[in-house]
Amino acid sequence: MTSSFSQKELSPPRRVCLRLKEEREKRKISLDELAVKTKIIKKYLLALEECRFDDLPIAEVYQKNYLRCYVEALGTDPVPFLDQYLLEEKTIEKTPRYSFKKFSGQYWQWVPTMLRYGSIAILLLTVVFYLGLQIKKIVEVPRLLIYYPPDGLVVVKPTVIIQGETNPEVEVLINGQKIMTNEQGVFKEEVNLSSGVNTIVILAQKKHGKTTSETRYVVYKEVDN
Repeated sequence: MTSSFSQKELSPPRRVCLRLKEEREKRKISLDELAVKTKIIKKYLLALEECRFDDLPIAEVYQKNYLRCYVEALGTDPVPFLDQYLLEEKTIEKTPRYSFKKFSGQYWQWVPTMLRYGSIAILLLTVVFYLGLQIKKIVEVPRLLIYYPPDGLVVVKPTVIIQGETNPEVEVLINGQKIMTNEQGVFKEEVNLSSGVNTIVILAQKKHGKTTSETRYVVYKEVDN
């Protein structure tokens, strides 16, 4: 005689949170009514029904107490619900998870440190930028523009006006003689000429020795009266 056995596929048990909601709806009790009975705020009751245990106070004793009060307010034995809750939580703990609440808390703990290091980094960048500008000013040769006279100018007067511009705080020398410049670095100086070709050397010199020079040749032709 042979006997046949049929295998029946077992459906996984419903999570404890779903059972809580089913029990409450079966008794036609609203969340507001349950909040009054249990003295637990509504958002925690809703978290229990949606298995959002991370949104409850972190200590397990509080979570178990909320669950017990919830079930007892429905007039049901809380022990099976508590046992299932503990079993589910132990199973979940074996699976690595990272709570957003934990991440958020750690993030805010690091904010003061990040702000401090950020401020230090900005300060250092400002100092480096300032030093870079100063070094550039030192190693860069001064600008020198000569507006007048043009090279090779021929004049019939024994003097010529030298006009030009350089960087502020730069010394200007014409044929070795220091002349005055204004705050913008503009200068204008009259120079005596000798008969024939005159070589006029205009030199712009920084305090640290960097120089730029321009040379103009001016011919003075004496006119007989």
